Amino acid sequence: MGQKRTKILPFPKKGIAQTPGSASIIDVNASSGLLPSPLTEAELRDAVLRIISYGTYRETRHSNKDRSYRNVSDDDIQFMLRGPWRLSGKPEWDATHKNWKYKLNGHDIEGDELMLVVAVNQEEQMITVITKY
Repeated sequence: MGQKRTKILPFPKKGIAQTPGSASIIDVNASSGLLPSPLTEAELRDAVLRIISYGTYRETRHSNKDRSYRNVSDDDIQFMLRGPWRLSGKPEWDATHKNWKYKLNGHDIEGDELMLVVAVNQEEQMITVITKY
């Protein structure tokens, strides 16, 4: 009774990456030795602010274990990441975890100097605090 039918358009397969049946499914980037570029300080700052506001952050077991010894709380970490900090040194590639580690230098809530070593995963919107001192 006068119902409109939706026209279904064929999906072009020409632009899709296709692998022949005999092709390997190994990720070429993982074995090619090409490293992703580290984030610039501006890109890192944008990513950290976005992730600390809308994503998640976690601490490694090492970082969490040293919490009371170093007297650094969750609030201190969030305060520093939301506030002014600077990149200290060049990013270091972690071959084991296949990510870049960044040393961030700032201050905690009490104004004491705080250094965080973090890894940033923009795809998962996660910051991992590796260590703090």
